[in-house]
Amino acid sequence: MNILVLHSELGVLRGGGENFTRNLFSAFSTRGHRVTAAFVANPSGQYPFSLPPGVTPIPLAGWWSRQFGQAQLLSIGSWIPSTSLLKHQWDRMRGGICWRIHRWHESRFQRRAEHVFANRWAEFDAIYVHGSSKLARLASRFRPTVLRLPGPVSQELAPVLRQVHAVCANGDALVQIRTFLGDHAIEIPLGVDSRTFFPNSRSVRQSLGWAEECSVIGYVGRLIHIKGVDLLATAFREVARVSPHARLLIVGSGEEESAIRAILRCELARGLVHLEPDVPHGRLADWYRAMDLLVMPSRYENFSNAIVEALACGIPFLGSDVGGNKLLAEAGCGHLFEQQSHDSLTSCLRKLMADRATLKLNGAFGVEYVRTHYSWAASAERLEHVLTSRLGVKE
Repeated sequence: MNILVLHSELGVLRGGGENFTRNLFSAFSTRGHRVTAAFVANPSGQYPFSLPPGVTPIPLAGWWSRQFGQAQLLSIGSWIPSTSLLKHQWDRMRGGICWRIHRWHESRFQRRAEHVFANRWAEFDAIYVHGSSKLARLASRFRPTVLRLPGPVSQELAPVLRQVHAVCANGDALVQIRTFLGDHAIEIPLGVDSRTFFPNSRSVRQSLGWAEECSVIGYVGRLIHIKGVDLLATAFREVARVSPHARLLIVGSGEEESAIRAILRCELARGLVHLEPDVPHGRLADWYRAMDLLVMPSRYENFSNAIVEALACGIPFLGSDVGGNKLLAEAGCGHLFEQQSHDSLTSCLRKLMADRATLKLNGAFGVEYVRTHYSWAASAERLEHVLTSRLGVKE
């Protein structure tokens, strides 16, 4: 089978959606299929993150940016008092601009893909599109097409989605999309690479100079507003005032990094906090193992790759009571706090840091739960089944 993947940020971001696509098609290619992926690149055709073996890249060179001007707007907003009406209005304006830039970027990528593959659609047996319903509808006119939606979408998109041969999702997105698409929405589950993510020694923790008696709270992901890292920073500042052994490890980068550093200025100076901006996915396991607890403070989270990877390493989680976080907590792998409440987060952190025995039990259970429920090989097999049985693609 020869499949084309259209995922605009695949070579330039390390977000959950990008990691999902990379891992899924790495496993898919090992089943004997040919995989080609098109994505944005800089004007020289370069991109920072290589694709896995078995995936042939088609970088679409140009001037691309989904976050154009956001860092500058965020910097200006940091000078506005957080409790003022102006701050609320500024954040709403910034969010609106961000949404419009994202839509503009998506539209440009669609037009570019349409141009590049105008005479090439027939080369492929099937098309896989990440995130863009309109691009998936376009591709469906030429070849059997699968659209993966990384998060919930409006019911107003139902007519567009029904023109795509198969719509796939997982976690909370799947639950919500099925309310108006029914069986047209299919699950392709998240996986985890158990050869990379497993319990092991804490070499990173030792290199940071943090002793075993320290309670290390961790976060892995992008530093953007929806991820709620500002809530974690504020909560940790409170925890550190009464817990001398508390430490915070943040792995990731993004537009809110300067704001996070400002909140944690004193704690950074005291060596209580470490920010590691850029860790290759294959090395993340070492950083998870340095933690006692992973925190996912998202304002919304469909289904967190980071939580599953941390659990595979034996690290339990504390997450906001939204989306996929609730599904994993109900399975007994972690704990929840009230969404967008730094008071609730602070209280939960203090309680869990004082009960390390419970954290160890959660971590041990999480290892077994992930081992029996999540596999990229199974996810790739599921995609293959969707393509052959539902779309009629021949192997």
